[in-house]
Amino acid sequence: MWLAWHTDRASTVKMMIGQTLRLTGVLASGIWLCVSSAAVSAETADLVNKPAAELADLNLVQLMQIEVPTVVTASKHEQKVTEAPSSVTIITADDIKKYGYRTLADILRSVRGFYVTYDHDYRYIGVRGFSRPGDFGGRVLLLVDGHRMNDAIYDNAAVMTDFILDVDLIERVEVVRGPGAVLYGDNAFFAIINVITRRTSDFHGPEVSGSAGSLDTYQGRASYGNVFSNGLEVVASATVHDSRGDQQLFFKEFDSPSTDNGLARGLDDDHFYSVFGRVAWNGLSLEGGYIGRAKQVPDALYGTVFDDPRFVNTDRRGYTELKYEREFADAWEVLARAYYDYYGYDATYPFDVAASGNPPDIAINRDHQLVDTVGGELQVRHTFFEKHRVTAGAEYRNDFDLLLQNFDVQPFTLYQDTHRTVWNYGLYLQDEFQVLHNLVLNAGVRFDDFSSFGSTVNPRAALIYDPWDSTTLKFIYGSAYRAPNAWERYYSSNVNAGNPNLHAETIRTYEGVWEQALGKNLRSTVTVFYNQTKDLISQTTDTNGVAMFDNLDSANALGTEFELEGRWANDIRGRVSYSFTQTRDEETGTSLNNSPRHLAKFNLIVPVVPEKVFAGLEAQYTSSRTTLAGATVGDFYVVNFTLFAHKFWKGWEASFSVYNLFDYKYRDPSPDYPDTIPQDGRTFRGKLTCRF
Repeated sequence: MWLAWHTDRASTVKMMIGQTLRLTGVLASGIWLCVSSAAVSAETADLVNKPAAELADLNLVQLMQIEVPTVVTASKHEQKVTEAPSSVTIITADDIKKYGYRTLADILRSVRGFYVTYDHDYRYIGVRGFSRPGDFGGRVLLLVDGHRMNDAIYDNAAVMTDFILDVDLIERVEVVRGPGAVLYGDNAFFAIINVITRRTSDFHGPEVSGSAGSLDTYQGRASYGNVFSNGLEVVASATVHDSRGDQQLFFKEFDSPSTDNGLARGLDDDHFYSVFGRVAWNGLSLEGGYIGRAKQVPDALYGTVFDDPRFVNTDRRGYTELKYEREFADAWEVLARAYYDYYGYDATYPFDVAASGNPPDIAINRDHQLVDTVGGELQVRHTFFEKHRVTAGAEYRNDFDLLLQNFDVQPFTLYQDTHRTVWNYGLYLQDEFQVLHNLVLNAGVRFDDFSSFGSTVNPRAALIYDPWDSTTLKFIYGSAYRAPNAWERYYSSNVNAGNPNLHAETIRTYEGVWEQALGKNLRSTVTVFYNQTKDLISQTTDTNGVAMFDNLDSANALGTEFELEGRWANDIRGRVSYSFTQTRDEETGTSLNNSPRHLAKFNLIVPVVPEKVFAGLEAQYTSSRTTLAGATVGDFYVVNFTLFAHKFWKGWEASFSVYNLFDYKYRDPSPDYPDTIPQDGRTFRGKLTCRF
């Protein structure tokens, strides 16, 4: 079985696949190859929602429309994924429902080549073997409807309960691999994730949704959407979430009587509330959202006192964007947008400042950080001489009120009180040149200038060749950068020092992609890639033993990915994928920390009651990884299972999900001490949604 390739646990993985397939009542020999994700575009959504009997009557052209969805993120305009200058994955709202995804992190775990690490504080995105300790996701650009969501202090790509959207509001998630700096600038280093919200017409009035699950987890949502007779579109939504989390976590690093034998009890609480709204009319839209989240941290990171309930982080994130988009005469297209962003972070850290051997002396240290940002973009698109589709644009961003504070509460000791203004602008140009009827050259370049470190220029070129109607070959080269963020440049405390002399990290990527249609129902994707990263920003210590960041490391990654996906008229669909990545630190020659060589994923949806009840199954395998201290965490697999029902009563949907079905015990590498972090075992969730 291919899933066991290159692993030391072939028998375990084979047993996992056999067990999970039996749960769906499907014979492995006849089904496991016949799977697909079948993501669809807005134009083909009406086809996908047709009953199975109607789908059976579709002709080949219509079926191919379903199998080849469109993407808007890769080139900032709509195009088929086979025409995009990148390897693309799309996860749809239907996938989210039928697989029982609760967060954006759940969605990304299912994507080829992606993995997620959890330290019971935040979840961190890993891409193609790369997830550095202390990296908050800044090497992946996260967007909502094209709006940048990486914050201006940590570059954090929030994908857990700190993500600004309820997943019920998502129409689709577009994942575009490779460097995207040509059109997007900073943070588009390894990939771009664009979360596209549901169309107003999908709501048909009010909606309510509620869920309850393990770990005393409850969530509720109320939404309203309507398109009025004059064309005005309105969407408004609010969500609240409360979870006690795991009430007893064991950390072997603290396994002694003085620290309660390594048990952190009742310290995993997670609470948030979020709102989202959009008003649109005649090409003009106003969209915004806000989330406030408080997370208790049970694992004594950063030298804090173990088993102390006062270690709590609070994130506040909001944005408002005014956008105008219109197509004028002679096929000129214009997009203009202006926005305001806000991010606030507060944290309470309990430290024991007593001398060794003395009774504990707990000092409370606090972070208080805020940033206000304004910016805008102007973009123009036009096709010249029928062969050149040109996109040109300019962006400006200003973090005009950046505040970093760190202090001890009692006695009050101020370690940092920094106020900064940081700005940058970018100019970009891209040409999609139709060289032949089956050959396209997509090439572009971008210039960015930062007040903090200077300028950078990044090109990208992709040759897209269709030798046959069913085959697409892509040859891609690109470079990108990640600018040093405010935390790395300016943050100081009693144990940290900023480094204002940092400059940008860089990456060069070489990638080949083969996309192949296999009859009417199956599509396969094979990729080979080589990444060269330079001047990586890593944490070190100065001559006084104080932690700081510097441009220290360079690393390479060589890998390949395979994926098979398909869809059938009887509503069976799914996908299977395998990724192999070998990373290497150029200085030491060793593999990078938290870099799994093997990722294998299996997704399947089958109808239990035709058109009404569906079983969604996914299995994920991650190979072993090294930790920051040089230890190894073992490989693991996780199986999730969901039953989803709708169309029994008008407007009602229900689902029941089991996560980590076989209660597999595993740990993730930590960004700090303790070295490893225990992960959740088997959990459950039930959910009910009503549309009035």
